[in-house]
Amino acid sequence: MPVVYSYSYNKGLKKEKNEDAINVSKNKKGNILSVICDGVSSHKESSFSSNYIVKELTKSWKNTIFKEYDDSKKWLIENIVKLNEDIIKKSKIKNNKMGTTIVATIIFDDKLLVVNVGDSLTYGITYDKKMELLSVDDSFVGVLLDAGVITKEEAKVHPKRHTLTQAIGVNEKINIHISERNIENFNYILSCSDGLTTMLEEEEIINIIFSEDLSESINKLIFEANKKGGIDNISVSIFKILRGENYDR
Repeated sequence: MPVVYSYSYNKGLKKEKNEDAINVSKNKKGNILSVICDGVSSHKESSFSSNYIVKELTKSWKNTIFKEYDDSKKWLIENIVKLNEDIIKKSKIKNNKMGTTIVATIIFDDKLLVVNVGDSLTYGITYDKKMELLSVDDSFVGVLLDAGVITKEEAKVHPKRHTLTQAIGVNEKINIHISERNIENFNYILSCSDGLTTMLEEEEIINIIFSEDLSESINKLIFEANKKGGIDNISVSIFKILRGENYDR
């Protein structure tokens, strides 16, 4: 099934620098990879780690040719493990912390793979405007939400809402979350750093995506997130699953 995509990023209004990194690319077979990393703000070299990981993954991905979906899945997991080790080594050499989140999304023919560590997220959006979280929120409030201890409304104002339970480049052992779906279940796949989801409600995000052309919806999402305060860097990628209609490419 054909897929088109768009992506962009913005520093936001409150941050002095951009600690996010994002890229979307195709490999030699035409399979698509989206990668978003959001550097941990309290870590001095966070922007280095996020940019390093996105650059290395993208560069390697472009040269791959996988015969089977499982081969691409194995490649992605092995590379994330290796990059985690790389960042830990570099942080020790520089004697500076450099943690980052990662959410990587692959479309391989009709299969969708989402892999993440941290609180950068990927959602599947259906034709009837339902938004399904496909990644795992590795934040303190994410754990509380999963346990039913707090509500979504309480999570937005919780004092530990930006505290991560794990990130790349912090510990040698990481729990890589893996989600697998068929892309036919969705009309859109949205990946983003938390600079988007802390500013906009799910309903606002869905309405923008369905009311605008693909590239314009990215710009409007970022604009609206900044309009509401833009307290963090904002990175967004959207895959649009084509179903025979004429879509903005």
